[in-house]
Amino acid sequence: MITTTFDEWLAHWKRTTPKASGLIFDWCVTTASAEVEPRVRIAQFGDGYAQRRPAGINTQDQMWSVALNNITEAKAQAVLDFLSARNGVDVFYWTQPRTSTVLDVICPSWSWTYGDMLVDGERVLNVSAKFLQVHV
Repeated sequence: MITTTFDEWLAHWKRTTPKASGLIFDWCVTTASAEVEPRVRIAQFGDGYAQRRPAGINTQDQMWSVALNNITEAKAQAVLDFLSARNGVDVFYWTQPRTSTVLDVICPSWSWTYGDMLVDGERVLNVSAKFLQVHV
C-alpha cells in the first residue's frame, strides 16, 4: 500500500537527487548579460511553407556573458583556478544578478586581461566568462 503522496515523493526526490557538483561560483560579477536562442525543429516544404516546433523539453537555455572587472590578482587567480578546475565539464551553481534564481551552469570559455590600474600597489585584472545553463 502506498503511504506517501506524489507531492511528498517528489519533494523527497528533489532533496536527494544531486544536481550540480555542489560548488558555487561565489564571486560578485561586475557585468552580466544573457542571451537565449530557443531550439526549434523546422520542417521546410517545397512551396515555402514551414512548420516549427520546440526541439525537446528544455528549449530556452540561457547563455550568460559575465565579467569581473578591476579585481586584484589574487582574486582573479582564485576565479581562474575555479573555472580551470571545472574544465568546461563540471556543473556548478551560479545565481543570476539581482535575483535569487540559481542556475546549473558550465563554463565553456573564459579569458582575462591585465588592467593598467593599480589598487593598493597591486595591478588589477579583468576576467570574462561564458556560463551556459545545463539541465542535470
